[in-house]
Formats: sequence, C-alpha cells, structure tokens
Amino acid sequence: MKKSILMSFFFVFALLGSVWAQTQTVSGRVTSATDGTALPGVTVLERGTTNGVTTGANGDYTLTVGQNATLVFSFIGMITQEVPVQGRSTVDVQLRTDEKQLEEVVVVGYGTQERREVTGATAKVTSEELQDLPVVGVDQALQGRAAGVQISQNSGTPGSGISVRVRGSSSISASNQPLYVVDGVPLTTGDFSQLGYGGQSVNAIADLNPNDIESIDILKDASAAAIYGSRAANGVVLITTKRGSARKTQINLSAYAGFQKMWKEPDFLNADEYSQIMLEAYKNDGYLDSDATFEDFLDFYYGGVDFTPTKTNWIDEVTRTAPIQNYELSLSGGDAKTRYYLSGAYFDQEGIIIGSEYKRYSTRLNLDHTVNDKFSVGTSIQLSRSDNNRIVSDNTLYGPFANALAASPIWPVYYDNGEYTRPNYFYTNPVAEGTENDDETQNLRAIGNIFAKYAFVPGLEWQVKGGLDVLNIDERRFTATNYPGSFATPTEGSATNATSTVNKRLLETTLSYNKLLNDVHNISAVIGAANEHNSLRSAFVTGLGFPDERFRYVGSAVRVNAGSNTFIENNLVSFFGRANYSLRDRYLLGVNFRADGSSRFAEDNRYGYFPSISAGWRLIEENFMSGIESLSELKLRASYGITGNQEIGNFAYLGLVAAGASYIDRPGTAQTQIPNPDLKWEETKQFNVGTDIGFFNNRVNLAIDYYIKKTTDLLFNRPIPTQNGFASYASNIGSVENKGFEIALNTVNISGTGDAFNWTSDFNISFNRNKVTELYQGQDIFYGFGGNSLVLREGEPIGTFYGFITDGVYSTTDEIPASRQGQGAQAGDVNFRDINNDGLITDDDLTIIGDAQPDFVGGFTNVFRYKGFDLNIFLQFSQGNDIANPAHQYQQHLGNDFLDDNMLGLVRGRWQSEGDRTDIPRATVDDPNDNNRSNSSRFIYDGSYLRFKNVILGYNLPTSLVERIGVRSLRVYAQGQNLITFTDYPGFDPEVNFAGTSNTTIGVDFYTFPQARTITFGINLGL
Repeated sequence: MKKSILMSFFFVFALLGSVWAQTQTVSGRVTSATDGTALPGVTVLERGTTNGVTTGANGDYTLTVGQNATLVFSFIGMITQEVPVQGRSTVDVQLRTDEKQLEEVVVVGYGTQERREVTGATAKVTSEELQDLPVVGVDQALQGRAAGVQISQNSGTPGSGISVRVRGSSSISASNQPLYVVDGVPLTTGDFSQLGYGGQSVNAIADLNPNDIESIDILKDASAAAIYGSRAANGVVLITTKRGSARKTQINLSAYAGFQKMWKEPDFLNADEYSQIMLEAYKNDGYLDSDATFEDFLDFYYGGVDFTPTKTNWIDEVTRTAPIQNYELSLSGGDAKTRYYLSGAYFDQEGIIIGSEYKRYSTRLNLDHTVNDKFSVGTSIQLSRSDNNRIVSDNTLYGPFANALAASPIWPVYYDNGEYTRPNYFYTNPVAEGTENDDETQNLRAIGNIFAKYAFVPGLEWQVKGGLDVLNIDERRFTATNYPGSFATPTEGSATNATSTVNKRLLETTLSYNKLLNDVHNISAVIGAANEHNSLRSAFVTGLGFPDERFRYVGSAVRVNAGSNTFIENNLVSFFGRANYSLRDRYLLGVNFRADGSSRFAEDNRYGYFPSISAGWRLIEENFMSGIESLSELKLRASYGITGNQEIGNFAYLGLVAAGASYIDRPGTAQTQIPNPDLKWEETKQFNVGTDIGFFNNRVNLAIDYYIKKTTDLLFNRPIPTQNGFASYASNIGSVENKGFEIALNTVNISGTGDAFNWTSDFNISFNRNKVTELYQGQDIFYGFGGNSLVLREGEPIGTFYGFITDGVYSTTDEIPASRQGQGAQAGDVNFRDINNDGLITDDDLTIIGDAQPDFVGGFTNVFRYKGFDLNIFLQFSQGNDIANPAHQYQQHLGNDFLDDNMLGLVRGRWQSEGDRTDIPRATVDDPNDNNRSNSSRFIYDGSYLRFKNVILGYNLPTSLVERIGVRSLRVYAQGQNLITFTDYPGFDPEVNFAGTSNTTIGVDFYTFPQARTITFGINLGL
C-alpha cells in the first residue's frame, strides 16, 4: 500500500514537471525607438491567445507563456512588433512610430477611413476642442468649428433647442436638423414637449454629456452621407464616445464653476423719460390740455386704479447673475482582453432670467471584451436625467422677460397690501410669472447598444448590433392662485401634468471587408441591413381649482376638465452598402447605396433609393509632382449623390378620423385629415467638387469645396379652399436650392519642441446661397409673426421678410403729398415708399425688405502654448444676415393705440416739431391704421456680428511637481464665453430665432431670452 502511494506521488510530480517544462516566464521593458523613453500601457499578447498584460509605468512587463510562444507588442501610434521568445527569459523591445497610423482617421458611415483616402466632404471636431466649454449640448460646442455648418443658439434658455444647418436649409416644413448617430445608433432628436413655452423647444441632444465624446465627424455631401439614405438630406453628425484601452486604470476628475450674466445691458427709458413721452402723446392728440401734468395723465389713463407711481427697472427685477457648474469623474483602462470607460457627471446651469434652470445627471459605461482572436463583444450604455425649470421665454407676451420689457416703469412690483401689481393691462406681472408658477420638465434617458464581431478571416468581419434609445419626458405646470392672469383677476389656480415616452429600437447587421492586395490595391467594403422601430406614447391631464398656492398637483384640483392619451409608431427597414477602392494610394473611388422603406408613406412610395459616387486623385503621388518639396498633399475630389428627408411626422398620407366629436350629446368620430396617397420623400441631389492641399510637411492644410444642393418634392401643408372643412393638406409642392463654397485652413504657425513656444490656427468660412426655386403653381406663401410679415417666393431665400420700405419721417407738413394727407398722414409720421407710384400707400406697396440668410459664416481659432501655459481664443462670425424685430413695434410705440409698454431709448430721438429730421416718428395715440407700427424696413436690422465666443487660459503643472503629490497630471484654467460681441444690431443678441429650431422664422427676434456671458474657473486632475 505504501509502495503504491509513493509511486502515485512520483507520477504526479513527473506530470507537473512535464507541464512546467512547456511554459516559461518572460519579462522585459518596452521603450520608444525615437528617444528611449519608457512606454507604459503597451499591450503584450501571446500570439493566437488572449493571454496578455500591459506594461507598467516604467515600461516593464512579466508574462507566463508557452515554450514556443511569439509575443505581440502593440501600442497606439506605434508599429506593432512580433517577437519570438525562443527560450529567452528577458525580451526587451523598442517600438517605432507608425507615421501612417498617426494620420487622422475619419469616421464615415459604418466604418473609418484615413483622411487622405476620403473622397467626400467631411469635417472633424476632436475631444480636445470640446473640453472646458461651459455648454449644455454637443451642438453648442460645434458652433463655428466646421466649414459649411451653421449653428445658431436661438436663445439663452438653458437646455433649449439649437438650430444646426449643414450647407443651408433644404426644406420648408420638414426637419432641417442633421441626423445624429451615437456609436452607430441614430439618436432620437426633436422636441416632444406637450406644454407650450413660447417659441423655444426642448433639446433632446442636451441629454448627451459633451465630455464623454472622443470625436465628432460631420458628413456634409451626399457621397459621404448617402449611406444613411432617407435621413441624410441635412447632413449626418457621427458621434464617437470615449472607450478604454489596454493600460493601467486612469482616473480623471474635471470640474468647473462660474457665473453668467447679460453681456449687453438693454437701453430702455427710465420712469421720468417714459412719463414725458406718454404725456406728450396724449397732449398731441388732444386727450389732455397742453398744460396738463403727468398726474393728469394718470387720472385719465389709470383712473380708479389705486397705486403709487414709482421708478421700477423691471429688467433688473427679472434678471440675475446666475451660477453654472459641472463635475465629472471618469475611469478608463483594461487589459488585452477587456477594456472599459466609465464616467459620471453633474451639470447645473441656472438661467439669467428668474425661474429658469437646467440640471443634468449622467453616467456612461463603454465596455469591450475580446473573447479570442476572432470573436469580440462590446456595449455602450448611457443613463441620464435632466431637470429643466422652464419659463415662457419668447414668441409670447406672457413670460417674465417679455413682460419685463413691456411693463410700465412707473408701476411697483407689489401693491401696498403685498399683492402683485398689473404693470400692463395686456400682460402679467413679470416677477409673478418667474417666481409663482411651476414649469418643470424631467427627462429620463437611456441610450445604449450591444454588439458582437466575428472575423472569419483577416479582413472579413461580421457584426451584429442592437440599439435602444428610450426618452421619457414628464412635465408639470402650476399657475398659482395669487398670479394675476391676463385680462382677468387672479385665478383659482390651474395645474397640468403631461408625459411622453419615445422609444427607438434598432437591429442591424453588417459584413465588412478590408484588404490590401500586392501593396497596390486597397479595397474596403461593407453591406448591411437594419430595422428601426419608433414609438411615441403621450398623455396629459389638466385640473382647475386649488385651495391656495400650497397645493400644486392635479390631484388637488377641484375639477379635472381636460386630458388626452395617444400612441403612434412607425418603422424603417433599410438595406445599405459602401465600397471604396484605392489604386497605388493615388486613384480613389467610392460608391454608397441605401434603400429605405418607411411606414410614413403609402405603399407605392414607401421605398426610397439613395445612391452616390465619388472619386479622388492624389496628384502628390504622381512622379511629375516629386520635385515640389513644399507640397506635402494635393488631392482632387468630386462626388454626386442623392439623399432624402422623411421627417414630416407619421401617416401624413392617410385620411384620418378621430373620436370625440358629438352630435346631440352622443359620441362620434370626425375626419381630421385629407388623404394623399401620392405623398413621397423629399429628395436632395448634391454635387460636390473639392481639393485638399498640404504644404511644408502638412504644417499648412487647406480644404476647399464647392457644392450645388437641390431639394425637390418639398413636403408642405398646402393651403386649399376651405369649403370641404380643411384649410390645408400634406403634399409635395416645390424645390429649394443651396449652392456655395467652403474653405477650411489649419496651420502650425510656430512649432517648438519641449516647453518652447507653439502656435496653431484653425480658420473656416462658408458661403451659401439659399433660394426657393419652385412653389405650387408659383404662388407666394405668406406667414409670420404679424400678418404677412414673411414670404416664401420663387427666386428668394427661405426667411425672406415682407413689408413696407420706409424713407425716414415726414419732417414738415409741406413734404407730405396730398394723396397721403388724404390717408391721414401728418408731419412726424413714417414716410413709406410708394412702390407702384399710385400716390397711395396700400398693400400693393408691400415688398421684400430683407432676409435672414447670411452672406458668410465661420470661425477662427488660435491656440498658443508656452511651457505649461496654453491660451485658446475662438472667434465666431456671421455677415450679411438681417434680423426682423417685431417686438420693437411695441417697444417704440410712442403712446400708440393706448399701449403702456415701456420703450427703447431709441425713441429719445423722436420727431417733436416741424422741421425735425429723424427716423423716429412722433408720439401719438391715434395713429391711423397703426401706420407707424406697420411691418416695415424700420424694424429690419443688420444682424452681422463678430464674437469672442470662447477664450481659455490654462496652466499644466510640471511633471516633476505633480509626481511629488502623487498625481498623473494637473491643469487649472479660466474660461470666458461670449466675452465681446461686435455688432450693430440694437436688440439683445444677433444670434436668434423666436420659434426655436423652426426654419421659416430664422432671424426673427420677438422678446427672445438672450444668451449670457459666462466666466468659469476649472481644474482637470489625472490620477
């Protein structure tokens, strides 16, 4: 027995010895071949397995491998090396820089390309350009940084919608916003709010944390964007978030805090000036005697109202210096098998108008796992919550800001008994509007995808991806019992609760092939299919009657008197492909195709087909260019393609009926929409030609593009005769053209090594000409903020203003033609131009008086570095765009029509007596037909501006110092946004759209909440 046991031990030891003999431990150090410095984070992998480690801070590694193993050393920006162990216990390696790999990589549809191989028109913004900016959303951060992309922050409302136009406006009523794709999943965008807040919309893009983004690639022309088919007519914005890499865990803490305030103080009349003009108007028209006093005016106008005149600056009452802060913690790292990026962030921005605030809590996990050398899986997950305290901002007369501009400065905020006053009969109390009402919106957002990749052979890879974007919006509004409502006494209180859930599900599969044949032919191709399901479920309920302002929810209402519940869904089925070919890195060809089937269209028009083709010629590789040493890149590009636009809402082609109609108190249904089975896609055809030029080893890089972009079959609710009970129906009625050119220039002006001085610049400028080329039967379409103040007309751009042209003010009675005197014109009235020369001013004299389309837009960035200091100065500009400000029709009323709004300081230069030369008319109450306040060129202004958008001064502490305190890096900085704006526009802000992201009301300013000047101080800490 003992003998048997002893023999067993010998057998086990022999077996273990055999196993040990087949493995060995290898250690070593990885350094740079350029300067010999250690390379931490290098992946060291046993070839053919997932057995691997990453090098430490000194480039050291230790790994147990098989006896005949080969080690694979890989690192970003370095040439991968494979080294056989051959029984050695120590293997040291030097890695060389991979110049080809370091070339800029551009994310394109369903893949990537090196910049030199791209034949389409694209633009790229990196995480370095986005960092330290105090912005809510990604779209704000892009402003002015990409040629051909015009981005307007329509107002200063925290979390509000941003207008993004890629190469102009291509649609009238369908969406003009680009398609956003985050890590391969199309993002739900738009405003799903059910409660009205004036013109500004909710910005679904704001749910993304800009600090989680690695890069943003913008596909501008059809050849680049056609692979996204029916949603690519307005360009595509590809957002790539940060991911982990095989290295020791790195921890980054970023934080900033600061304050915001109005960058431009408005010039309004003080109480004494206001009193003088109002008294003057009532004297001029004989309502008061020439020796009347202001007290007489008060008795006449406010007779019976018990208040003590005061001097109130209402704008000061509703504006404030508001704090802004942001905190973020991220971890990234991993090993050869598993890489991760994890972040959490908190953003809080109070608005400069009382009652407004936006908060966002977000977290992201990006995870990649290599199962073996063929199979890998991964996921990207973002969870966020935003709390938006909203106020009625603009496109309304009932918000705190609008009311502050309209409120009479002679009224106090409160009566003597502590109740709110009514400083303007037509409006509400501005302070009450901003403090007593609840307007809360909460967004809960989950965006994620999960994918699996399998490589059949090197270069041939299959991927399956599932994506999800779920957005829940919960809105609550309460109007308090002590709130002085419009045209009424204080109400008994009202409350509304609304909820919307938007769900997007994506299932997608692709097969990609990449191969270099004989070092001559480079082939890249992808084919795929996708199915996307979208649904919207919404409900709301309203209650009236509350005991007092302590009860603020619908459940406390005495009466629940309104409600609704709806469910809408649509589907998109897609088949797509892309192929790129390069011959000798010199001749380039690209082909894209997509077929989309959408449930938004009838069966005969359900599918749309969107092809594109592009070609490039890299002349720099030709032998006849070899002698030009100063030239490092020269490429010619040309492309043509077709994209589409299906963003018109769901089922516009159907004849719809709705429940709720009643006849003699019995339930029923009624038709709500006329069918149009011929409704089809908007189609955009785009031609692009461009060149990329590099000088002096790419220290100077220039990209120039010219494009013609034509959109046909415009989707629009066309007006029709109302005899059938409907005023319009959805149809394809016309076309729009955009053409222009773009210039992007980036330069390395001074390049020093180490701590020496460095200076780089990025400049872009875009010229676009927008024109409506066809409308239904050539008929003009009039619309706007006050009567027919905007027009869509063939040959004119979208956003064309319509009204009278003014030629100053009649200085004397003798200057007024008899025909005009017969119409009631007096000295001091506006002199309108008689367009048809009939001696009268009628609607026949209405004409085009301006447009909101700029001649050119752009941005200019300069970055300076010296030792540990860096200075970033970013300028944004727009030239040639007009702004219509209908609010000035009220703010320059001069007593007209019994208005008691306060007035702009411009009216100090009004006409007062015979012989006065001015552009500001007289003070009057009884202006015939409101002529002096008519839509006219008097209220059209030049909206050109040059803005110091961002200035950032930072300092990186020396490595020797940060190592002493045990951290990897430490940077402190100060940042200023909207510091200085050069403009002749007399309004609050030249960057404006009173109806949010609407395309047809661009350049209209109607009591719009202005942007703020923001100063922040921050720290970036790496551990």
